[in-house]
Amino acid sequence: MSYRNYPSREGGRHHTDPTSSRFNTKSKYHQRGRGNNRPLPNRRPTAGEDLDGITVSIGRNLTTGGIDSQGSSIRGRLVSRSHAPQQIHSSRMNDRDNNQSKWWRISIPQAGAIGKERVMSTLKVNCLRQFQPYHYFIDRDTNTGVFFVNDQRDADMLKRANRKIEIQNFGTLSIMVSQASCPVPLLDEDLRRHFRDFICNRRFNAQTFQLNLSNLADDEELSALGIYPQLNKQAFVRDVVDIITKNLQMTRQLDLGSNNISNLYEFRNLQLNNLEQLSLASNQLKSFEELVHLKQLTHLNHLLLKDNSLISSNNKRSISRDDLISIIQQKLPQLKRVDDIDLPTKIGFGVDNEIIHLPKSAPHCVPQDMQSFLAKFIDEYYRLFDTRGRSELHACYQDSCMFSLCIAPTESSMVPTKSYKYGPLIYESRNLKKIFDDNKRTTLLRHGKTDVLDFLRIKFPLTKHDGKSFHVDVFSTANNRAIFTVNGLYREIDQGVNGPVRSFQRTFTCSQTPAGVLIVADHIMIINATESQVLNMTRSTPPASSSTEPSSSKMMESQNVPGPSIDIQTQMIHRFSQQSGMNIEYSKLCLSENDWNYERAAQKFQDCLKMNVIPPEAFKKP
Repeated sequence: MSYRNYPSREGGRHHTDPTSSRFNTKSKYHQRGRGNNRPLPNRRPTAGEDLDGITVSIGRNLTTGGIDSQGSSIRGRLVSRSHAPQQIHSSRMNDRDNNQSKWWRISIPQAGAIGKERVMSTLKVNCLRQFQPYHYFIDRDTNTGVFFVNDQRDADMLKRANRKIEIQNFGTLSIMVSQASCPVPLLDEDLRRHFRDFICNRRFNAQTFQLNLSNLADDEELSALGIYPQLNKQAFVRDVVDIITKNLQMTRQLDLGSNNISNLYEFRNLQLNNLEQLSLASNQLKSFEELVHLKQLTHLNHLLLKDNSLISSNNKRSISRDDLISIIQQKLPQLKRVDDIDLPTKIGFGVDNEIIHLPKSAPHCVPQDMQSFLAKFIDEYYRLFDTRGRSELHACYQDSCMFSLCIAPTESSMVPTKSYKYGPLIYESRNLKKIFDDNKRTTLLRHGKTDVLDFLRIKFPLTKHDGKSFHVDVFSTANNRAIFTVNGLYREIDQGVNGPVRSFQRTFTCSQTPAGVLIVADHIMIINATESQVLNMTRSTPPASSSTEPSSSKMMESQNVPGPSIDIQTQMIHRFSQQSGMNIEYSKLCLSENDWNYERAAQKFQDCLKMNVIPPEAFKKP
């Protein structure tokens, strides 16, 4: 008589039984401690051994297609001893060199409609060979039943059973078998309930409010439940965070150590208002940016990060202790202690007034004696900068000058900006909040006129600046040097007149020399423009190419030259709009740029039309 249909006989255990195998001394299904992590070899049973671990297979139409050479023949029947299931270690799941663990995914599309337990019991009854299902769940999206086996003979047997097992009212079962690297860490409602009960009853201390979830992958009780935690997978972490937030709000200390956690993105939804201590020790965290996902834990004061790449002494960035403390405090200012390091108290200002009234300041500051010089310098510099090739900039820089570029990340902007891409220019950014390597910081700082001009000519995009958007602030004019900033907008026109619009702040340090005023240091910070800035620049940009457009000062001068009367100008604008097809705004702009010379404006329009540099907005009429 075969015992394959009696899994609950003494010592055996049904696959849905939540009782841990460590409390079942007669079970042969969860033996651990074997060094090579392989099942016990098949051999002839000896006297006194538990016969419940023996599967008797009779050759029928659902055979595995072969007889194991290690099997033993007893009275004409093949007898093989069932093996203990493999223990899964999350740290080994992605190891390509570990060829000992092989898994097969078994998918049954109808399982959700038929019933999870009914499907499994039907398989157990109709299969000639006893098999051990791992991580059996119903997929939430497809309603497909999924489980895993780690024996090729079991996989072959189930594959042969495809469309051969019939269930009343549902027809034959479709069984799909495919090879898998490891069981997926998904939890259906059944497994989720068992996992929740395990966390609350086994891992939570109600007296100290401590939740210990360290090293979950090696927990035998979870393995007995058919749950294999993988906290390096977002789907599983999402379930864990949801269970903790809904059921263990009172947690004060949470230990997530030794779980192979590589990022903290899903922990942004962890809402524990009483959490004071969090351990992420012995994981795979590599970036300090991950810590921002814990900023909602306002009462967190002690964080453990030891044995992670981001804090290890072998870290290639070789961050000093002071720099490390500063970085962590920037991400999580509520912390008071990291590992065994007490963080310094943040310096603040204590004031009695709830509101501080600051004196009004001007939008920009330019001394009276500097206005004429700066107007001429800025106009001439940006005229040269906006020419193709920028070869004439050679005369503007000192031989030992320096230049640096900083691109501000769009996500850090407090005002929504356009989502233009920066392309290869992003790799030239010397943003000190992103670049930690001292060698790379030095490399990205351009030294000498040749290095600076090569960068501006070759790597910096061709631009067209909007002089009307400029605002200037002067910081210092001492010791024959002037330090001032220019804020404004420019458009990249490498790919045409509708290129991305950037907002910039450029800081110049200029020095008086026998050859004239030269640039000693040049630093530019850029960020994508906002919607309103792009709209304003589009309205103010004339429909001409960058190489032929007059500078901003000449535009202002041309407006002061006496021209036709207002009535005549209005007639010219309407006539030009009708003949060119452009709207009133761009028609007026074209005429004013050509000193209200109708023939010259018409010729300019024809030239720009042939060059295809007139923006589409010029032809949109209300």
